[in-house]
Amino acid sequence: MSLRVRVILAVVALVFLTVVGAWMVAGGAVLGPLVGELATERADTAIFAARRLASVPADERREVAHELSRDLGIRMRLLDDLPEPRGRGRGQGEPRVYERDGYTLYTVRGPHAPVLVGMGTDGGAPYLAVHFSVDLDQPQRNVGLGLVVIFGVALFAGVAASRWVLSPLEVASDAMQRVADGDLSHRVQAGTDAAGRIGGTFNRMAARVQGLVDGQRELMAAVSHELRTPLTRMRLQAELLREQGADERRVQALEADIAEVDALVGELLESARLHQGQLALKVEELRLADLVDEAVASVDLGGRPVAVEVPDDLVLTADRTRLRRVLTNLLSNVGKYTPADAAVEVRAAEQGEEALLTVADRGPGVPEEALDRLFDPFFRAEGSRSRRTGGLGLGLMLVRQVVEAHGGRVRAENRQGGGLAITCHLPRRR
Repeated sequence: MSLRVRVILAVVALVFLTVVGAWMVAGGAVLGPLVGELATERADTAIFAARRLASVPADERREVAHELSRDLGIRMRLLDDLPEPRGRGRGQGEPRVYERDGYTLYTVRGPHAPVLVGMGTDGGAPYLAVHFSVDLDQPQRNVGLGLVVIFGVALFAGVAASRWVLSPLEVASDAMQRVADGDLSHRVQAGTDAAGRIGGTFNRMAARVQGLVDGQRELMAAVSHELRTPLTRMRLQAELLREQGADERRVQALEADIAEVDALVGELLESARLHQGQLALKVEELRLADLVDEAVASVDLGGRPVAVEVPDDLVLTADRTRLRRVLTNLLSNVGKYTPADAAVEVRAAEQGEEALLTVADRGPGVPEEALDRLFDPFFRAEGSRSRRTGGLGLGLMLVRQVVEAHGGRVRAENRQGGGLAITCHLPRRR
């Protein structure tokens, strides 16, 4: 649950509890006793009128009732039967029956509902219906309606205020997410208030991180470039040693070391150029099936069974050389880190405007916590720098950089039943 949702729910709960508390105070503690006293006075007035009418002959009661209505400011009428109860949807229902001062009273709830007094034997007919001009339920309805309006206004104001208060935090969160995703050039608006000062601090931090990363990349590119010259001299020295009759095995071992360092320098240099945007892609239309066949043929996978499932008509607009390097790096990792009999799968499929290219194996996989770091430079899930596997953990970093340079993305996941699958999402057209 996001911070905004939590704050809005807290505001709603606070406003609701406040309105309920106000209703309990206004409706229960204030209006309740007042309405009760007025209802008692109404009952006393109705009983007084009933006694007055009971003291005169039946044929004079209607005239006396008319006089009492005028003197007391109320409306009275004599009924032979109790009125039928109205639907509860209008606020009325079955009457409440109770005894008071020897009379049976019938009351119902609702606007201008009368108080009825049974004037006959055992509280029966005839009945005196006493109508009062003031509706006792109206104050409570007005208070309830007012509280509902206050709840709506307070809720709207609370939500708007929470959005206003949380807006700087959301901007900062979005900025941090973009920096975490690699957009080190992103900045936020700075100012003199608290949110602006946070923005200024964030900008200084992002600028410092960007400077450190850019400096590291420039240093990597410079060092990689400068290493090419001594490596060339070392190759020449190895050739001279061979011509001078040196032990061939030692010369071959030296050349293997030089080739390994040269490959490492090449990866570092290409990675630095990709980061700095100095390496332009040479895009062309290519059949992905042909590219996969070339990559599989160029990598020594030993005796591992290889299954290729790539549609013949799947065409991409991409840099052939660098996309082939993506495949060779992924396949080389399979050759380094899986058992000699582990099955290898290379498959591709169309998904909307993307092509999904997957290289999967049936090796040991990697720990779940290491999946997000597989494409970081110099990270290797098996945690070693052994001569048996070689490399410094740059192959997958280069895979990610090349795929992102094409406008795609790459992800890794462990397979059910064991093994690792790395999928490249590539746009089919650029």
